[in-house]
Amino acid sequence: MKDTGHMKDTGHMKDTGHMKDTGHIKKTGLANKTGLANKTGLANKNAPALEDVFIPLLLVVLAVGLTLSTDSFLSHGNVLNVLTSMAILAIVAFGQTFVIAGGGFDLSVGAQVALHGAVGAIVMRETQSIMLGLLAAALSGIVFGLVNGMLVITLKVHPFMITLGTSVIGVGITLILTHAESVGGLPASIAEFGVGRPLGVPWIVWVMIVCFAVSTFLLSVSPFGLRVLSSGGNREAARLAGLRVERAIVSTFVIAGVFAAVAGMATTARLQSAQPTVGEGLELFSVAAVVLGGSALHGGKAAIWRTLLGVLVISVIQNGLNLNGVGDAWQEVAVGIVFILAMSAELLRRFSRLRAGRRQAPPPSADVADAPAKAAVT
Repeated sequence: MKDTGHMKDTGHMKDTGHMKDTGHIKKTGLANKTGLANKTGLANKNAPALEDVFIPLLLVVLAVGLTLSTDSFLSHGNVLNVLTSMAILAIVAFGQTFVIAGGGFDLSVGAQVALHGAVGAIVMRETQSIMLGLLAAALSGIVFGLVNGMLVITLKVHPFMITLGTSVIGVGITLILTHAESVGGLPASIAEFGVGRPLGVPWIVWVMIVCFAVSTFLLSVSPFGLRVLSSGGNREAARLAGLRVERAIVSTFVIAGVFAAVAGMATTARLQSAQPTVGEGLELFSVAAVVLGGSALHGGKAAIWRTLLGVLVISVIQNGLNLNGVGDAWQEVAVGIVFILAMSAELLRRFSRLRAGRRQAPPPSADVADAPAKAAVT
């Protein structure tokens, strides 16, 4: 009788179209895998492919258009000019990527570039030691980033508001330290950094390359990067999995501070002085570069190479406008359009992922039963 009942149940499953037993799915963990694939987007293979080719394709279109409109766009000198002009923004955007990957937002990086550059310049002026200046700037970046991170996790306020406040504070401290004037009297040997070209490439471009390599390793290769992305994607699930979410979040702000310090010292070396207003606008450009490159503004998905492509798009547009004699006012309009496009691209990506998730959502019973397992995996 038991065998007969089992056969009846099997026949009922065939009649109703249920090809798999729900209990068996739960035991084997297939429901976990299905839910995790839908949650992480692994089941939707087409969307990542489109995101990966969109920005490179846009760069190709821009390059072709600018090559046709001007003869000097692809010249050796102009290519180096683009790389040099994008270096500072790229370094700052690399640090911003970590913050956004962790689900945060740092509007103080522009003010930090000026502050840390000023701190390093003052120490170099007083000691005539480049190494001490670099260490002072790095320490300043670490402290500023640590303050940002601790305020975010302690006050439980959105990082947008916290870093907006610390940005204003940073501007004020910079003006106090510099007396609202440029800081000169730097060691003569630092001039080599501003004009030197190892292997025909400016020093600042080499610094950008090193920062790219280091940040790529941290975010995409090291376990630290996985903790940051997990914390940004689903903080509650990350906590259930045993990750120290608060520590990861604070670390992202510290990294952003260090990269801002590198950008500040690189700018100081290029200008042979520290300027109190040198970082204006970098906070917005860095966010636009991260989002335009394809990283998720809400966290959980980011890559340094995407950020680099976003920076390159912005720099190519600015360079092309300059080559075609477009005035500064219209350049500001164009940059504003780029910001809007960056945010629109993020909204379209989110809508696409939402639709894909709805199409491939697992049965409610299996999904609810497997919720603890999904959190542990994440």
